[in-house]
Parts: sequence; C-alpha cells; structure tokens
Amino acid sequence: MGSAGVGDARAAGHGRPLLAAGLLTGAGLVDVLSAWAHTARDAFAVETAQGVYRVDITGWAWLHVAIGAAATLAGLLVLTGRPGTVPLAICCAVLAVAVELALLPYAPIRAVLVVALDLAAVRLLLRYRRAVRGRTPAPPGPDRLSAPRRPGRSSPGPPPGSPTTPG
Repeated sequence: MGSAGVGDARAAGHGRPLLAAGLLTGAGLVDVLSAWAHTARDAFAVETAQGVYRVDITGWAWLHVAIGAAATLAGLLVLTGRPGTVPLAICCAVLAVAVELALLPYAPIRAVLVVALDLAAVRLLLRYRRAVRGRTPAPPGPDRLSAPRRPGRSSPGPPPGSPTTPG
C-alpha cells in the first residue's frame, strides 16, 4: 500500500496544490493581522547591561504587512491553477520567512508558527512543481489529432512489397 502523493491526486483530477495554497494564505493572514497590530503598538523596551533601550519596529511591521498581503494574494492565486502562480507563491513565502526571522525576537511563538507554515507550503509547492514537470504528454483529445508515434516494435513496418521491406 503506497501513500497518496501528488501524482495520485493529479491522476484523480485534482491538479491544484490546495493544501499549499491554504497554508500560504493562512500564514499570510496571520502575518498581516499580527504585523498590523505591531504598527499601532508602542516601541519595545530592551534591557541590556548598559540600560534600557526603546526599539521601534514600525517600519519592519509595515514591511511585514506588505509581504503578508503578497503571500496571502499568492496563496489565493495558486488556487486558480495558472502556470506562473507557483513560482510567485514560492518567492512570496521565502520573503515572508526572511522577514519573519528578522522579527523573531519580538514575537517568537508567532514567528516559529508562521515560518513552519510557510516552509510547509514551499515544500508542497516544490513537490507539485516537480510532479507537473515530470508529467507525461496528454492523451489525444479534441484539440490533438493523434498522439506522438514512438519508434519500435509497436509501430507498423513498411507495407508488404515495398522496396524497404527486408527479404
């Protein structure tokens, strides 16, 4: 008994990475909402041996809102199944991970959760992309007249009595 993979889902007719899109959209929404809260909050206080310092992360929070919105939009675009959306979603998720790691000291639990969701989405998107690239050509349909011929035993030989017939 094998586990159901991307190829099995594609064979069953499900050609879109729904779980990856959901994870990326959810992580993007968490990013947007939590970063929006950081834009309204006062600066953080950091205590060191030399004293207490105020750290204002408002600029980083606005950047985080923008990247979270882009990741949410990319996750929703993956649901459309268009060819260029998967690389776009991977780029948005990687950017979200980078900004999330920059803000790790200020919200560690949320950062770890969102990084895990983004990385899981990236892994699923990469597996989906690899499966789509390895896909065999489509069988003949209304838009194709015939399937490509393969040379070998299964292809018919020359007609009998032709000059290329051995014998």
